[in-house]
Amino acid sequence: MHGGVKFYRGSAAAARSYVEADHSRADDYYLAEGTGLAEHYIAGPSAVRRAGDLDGPSYERWVAGHDALTGAAKGRLRDDARALRFVELVVNGPKSWSLAAALHAEIATAYDAAMDRAAGEVIGWVAEHATTRVGPRGRQVQVPVEMVEAAVVRHYTSRAGDPHRHLHVQINARVFAAGAWRGLHSVGVVDSIEALNGIGHAAVMCDPEFRAALAARGYTLDDDGEVRQLAPYTAGFSQRAAQINRNVDRYEADWRAEHPDQESGPGLRQTWDRRA
Repeated sequence: MHGGVKFYRGSAAAARSYVEADHSRADDYYLAEGTGLAEHYIAGPSAVRRAGDLDGPSYERWVAGHDALTGAAKGRLRDDARALRFVELVVNGPKSWSLAAALHAEIATAYDAAMDRAAGEVIGWVAEHATTRVGPRGRQVQVPVEMVEAAVVRHYTSRAGDPHRHLHVQINARVFAAGAWRGLHSVGVVDSIEALNGIGHAAVMCDPEFRAALAARGYTLDDDGEVRQLAPYTAGFSQRAAQINRNVDRYEADWRAEHPDQESGPGLRQTWDRRA
């Protein structure tokens, strides 16, 4: 599991494009492989429970800071353009895992279930360690949260359409503590990103059902978690890598055309090949 933390500060209506199949208003990336629903979780310091699904309207209410079912506001809500709506992390894995899932339905089932469990681990860790601020301005103190809500959005491809199963885990900015709804101390989540990435990756890589499904098809994992038998083929299933290769080739060809008397080129191709 790799990546940082995204702060979503846009409108709730715009965020609805994560789950709603309406190409007139939504980013194609979130529509191509989305389920049309976000999974809803409620978590405290000691437990995480699935609370059903959010469709487009209920998800929009949830993002805006309202109760998804009743529409009641969760405390005093900011309505300006900079108001934080949710903090997002991504549960994913090496490209070779997605290739194995694309090849074998039973691996896909096990992988999806392992990512679900990993998302629960991530949400639970946030619920256990997140804080909020209580008290008048200038005299606020940090206190542990008592409840957080999360939405999980499932996708099966990357932005470029490559095989890439992953989950968007969104922690709502409204948390419950000290008898009231308050704002999540988001900086604490950012400071915990390495821990959260490690938890998510380890939860999937060590998942016994996922490992058993891979082994049943003769696959093994290296120390980094890559499927040894499929790792050599991942570059061929990456539109992003292909785009970079084309750009590198075009740049080097232009450079050589402009510098016909120089034998050594700019070295981009060697540099990119080593990285790839």
